[in-house]
Amino acid sequence: MKTVNLASRVGGLVKSFPLSGQPKSQLSILIILLMVLASGCSSTQPRLQGYFEPEPESSAVLQEKLSANSSNRLPVGMAILLSESHSPVSPSVSEDSWAQFTAQAKHKIQGHIPVTMQEVLYLKEGPAGEKSNFLRELREHAKTDVVMVIAPSGREVKGPAQFDVLPEVSTLNGSQIDHYSTVELGLLDLNSGKLLLQAEGNSFATLEQLDVPLASNRYPRVRGSARTSSIYPAEDKALETLRMVAIDEALDQAVMKLTGKWREGQKSQISYALPSAGVES
Repeated sequence: MKTVNLASRVGGLVKSFPLSGQPKSQLSILIILLMVLASGCSSTQPRLQGYFEPEPESSAVLQEKLSANSSNRLPVGMAILLSESHSPVSPSVSEDSWAQFTAQAKHKIQGHIPVTMQEVLYLKEGPAGEKSNFLRELREHAKTDVVMVIAPSGREVKGPAQFDVLPEVSTLNGSQIDHYSTVELGLLDLNSGKLLLQAEGNSFATLEQLDVPLASNRYPRVRGSARTSSIYPAEDKALETLRMVAIDEALDQAVMKLTGKWREGQKSQISYALPSAGVES
């Protein structure tokens, strides 16, 4: 896979990996995953709305772009934006986990919205300073005029806990960590700098872990808010598993909401094209 180092451009673009088997196109959608997961702090206002304004005629703009492709699917790219200023998560999440998350995001979004993905880009920061420069540089590098922005953020709460382990031992000391994750999705038009669609998903996961590692099939244990069964990761992968479970579940919720808004927009375009009931010719 090709790696492109453009750390001095587009707010810190660091890598580019093409996804094999996908055709190239001048009209493509770039998916940006703004990986901003901060321990101990969470945003109270949607961050994407702070970056970009909504497009009032979003349904018409989307229909025009979709109609330009005979296959009725927009060729898309994918990018992951990692913020180094929010370091509590990034060091504990391996490249393999990010690769798995990227594959899941591609599968989920492509399965619900008529897009086809091409490549993945990793970025350091979002638009800072002159936003027009960010949009122009991103468009020139990706050769695309539409961007799907995925902006996860999160916070963690840790506290002491006691757990039952063996019949002959009443309890052992440990800790419980709750990770709260928010994933914002925004379909961004790079030409206008406005959001065509936006949705948000929220989830949390809990990690129960002993202070002193002990051979046990019960701990560490990770439970997600939407999972019906627990996960029992290795001790050194427990925190990483906690965070990825919360992110994945928040992404699921955000994708479903975005899909609903996409369908509503397409229906409004169809209704607009039909003659009004009760109007005589």
